[in-house]
Parts: sequence; structure tokens; C-alpha cells
Amino acid sequence: MMSSKQVSAYRRRPATLLGCVLLSGMLFACKHTNNNMKALWIANANNVIEYLPSQLVAGTSAAAPHRTISSAAIGEPQGVTFDAAGNLWVMDPGAMVNGAATPALLKFSAAQLAALGTNAAPDPVATFTSTMLNFPQQSVFDAHGNQWVSDHNNNTILVFSASQLMATGVSATVPVVVISSAAFNGPLGIVFDGAGNLWVANNGGVPGANDTMSAAGTTIVEFQAAHLPMVPASGMLTPTLPADVTLSDNGAGSVQSPWALAFDAMGNLWSSNSGAPFSLVAYSKAMQMATGAPTPTITISPTMVGGIPSLNATNGLCFDGAGNVAATNAADAFGVSFYSKGQLMTGAPVPNTFIVGAATMQGALAGCNFGTLAN
Repeated sequence: MMSSKQVSAYRRRPATLLGCVLLSGMLFACKHTNNNMKALWIANANNVIEYLPSQLVAGTSAAAPHRTISSAAIGEPQGVTFDAAGNLWVMDPGAMVNGAATPALLKFSAAQLAALGTNAAPDPVATFTSTMLNFPQQSVFDAHGNQWVSDHNNNTILVFSASQLMATGVSATVPVVVISSAAFNGPLGIVFDGAGNLWVANNGGVPGANDTMSAAGTTIVEFQAAHLPMVPASGMLTPTLPADVTLSDNGAGSVQSPWALAFDAMGNLWSSNSGAPFSLVAYSKAMQMATGAPTPTITISPTMVGGIPSLNATNGLCFDGAGNVAATNAADAFGVSFYSKGQLMTGAPVPNTFIVGAATMQGALAGCNFGTLAN
């Protein structure tokens, strides 16, 4: 499966830190606390866009984003992640580094985000390249400030330590952990659960292995906290890990090239299907305990809104602190569907807010996240 421009698919802090849990040894994972005053940020074609909470109220519109990061360094952004300091990290397999398209992690400071009204095209405060990066798409931070990055095309999870991420400017960096697994098939969505277990969505289509649009072999896998490596400050660990739990398709489209993963406040695991039927699905805690092909607790299916499908090649999936969810479309009109918490039940609800047709939505919308509010 190729880039999402072409097709839909392709975290030492104290233990008392709010939202953080002990993984193994001295490794913690953070479930960063969002609130409903955080902005919605989306990786969009060759820029990153922001929508304010006030723009996610109700109705269908072609509302323009409140802010756009139009940095010349952004080439083909796939994911957006916030660290504990409110800095924005962009996973970009086509970042422009020294004049050439280069897989990289781009860091924009909270101060730069706050100043987008006067400088919409800032240079990243840090750019991390690596020979180990091929097609970085999503990431998550643990409580130590280490960043865990899914690399779809290299079929690996890369971990960059907090000390590495302190560098500024352009840095060629070797990750301190490179995780391989026979269970990987185009890893993309990545998230820690409340117990510190790592969940990864296998989107499929790894070049040279399964480079097709077929959903065969796409799964959601879990690696238990006790089996994850401790992240060293330097060097490089290269563990090969077996999956502890594997969730597979139930024969009715439950796992179809899953793109993003997220947990809600109740501990349900949500996934976005970038392959038909383009649904959002949720698995209860009980379903997360054992390998199988369960029928999701909740399935949100697409509906037509003014002749446009509400979910289509569904990529990004992210929750705000109030329990509302946003999902992005990577096909056709490149829409953003925003469902209120009360709509999150099986069916085909019309999104509480449906933003579609905005001129600044230039291509396949990819990952999303709620974070720093840029006024």
C-alpha cells in the first residue's frame, strides 16, 4: 500500500504524573490528558491545519482552518503528535531536508504554534532524520518523553529517547530501540493502553511483501508492558517481539486496513478502517484480553451527507477530553467528521460537525490529534 496521498492507507517522570502508568522496570507510559478546549490538528497534504473547538459545534460546512502550518519543510505529513510541553511533532516521510525529500520527524515548538498568526511558515526547531526511517506515519510518547514511531514501510517500531529529542536543528539520529515482529504487516496506528500495553495497527501493504489493497493479514496487535524493552539513553536495542494478542477481522469488515488507534475514557480500543467499509470500530476491555476475531462493541458506519460520504478511506482518529471523536477522510472530498460523545453507538449517524470542501484541504487528510490551542 502506498502513501495516503495515493490511497487511504499507506513517552524519567515521577510515577505520580497524571495519566501515566508503570510499564516495566522504570518505564512509564502516559495517556496525555486532553480537554475540550484543545484544538484539532490534522496532517493535510503538504501542510498541517488547525480547527478551533468553536468550529466543531454543529452542521456541515466548508469552514477554513483557523491556522495552517505552511512550513517549507513539510512535504508529505502523515501524523501529528504532541509532547508533554505542547510541542507538535509531525511524522513526514517526504520532508524537505537540505533541498531533498527525506523521511523525518519535524518539531514545531508551542511558541511557534502560538505565533502562527504572524508567521504561518516557521522552520521546525528540530528535524530528525535517520537511516532507519523510511515511511514514519504515527507516534506516541511515553512518560519519560521517549517517542515511539511506527514506520510502515520498514515494518518496524522505532524509539527515540527523550535526550535525543532535545537536539535542535537538523540531526541525523539512530533510534535507541528498533522493534521487529513477525506480527507486523505495515504497522501504522500506535497507542498505549491504561496498563501500559502497546497496541499497533497493521495496515498491510508493505512494499515487496504485501503491496496490495487487500485487507488480508491486516490486524491489530498488542505487546504487553512487561515484554517491552526499557528504553536506553544511548546505543540501540533490536528486539524481535511476538504479539501477545491479535485481533483479526470477524468476516464482516471489522478490521480492514486499520489506520489509527485510540482509547476512549472507558478503555475501549478504537480503530479506523481505511479499507471498505470505512468504519470506526471499538473493542471493549474484555475483547482486548485474548486473540480472536470479535465483533466490535461499537461500529460507526458511513452515511451520505449532501451526497458526500461521512467516512471514506478513513485515516485519522482522535479523541478530545470530552469524549468526542474526530475522523479524517483520505478520499473524494477529504472531509473531517466530528462525532459528539452521545453519537458513539452502533449505527450510521450524521456527524455532529462535518467539514468538507474547504479550499485549504489540498489532498488526502491523514493523522489527527487534539493539542495546543493556537489563538
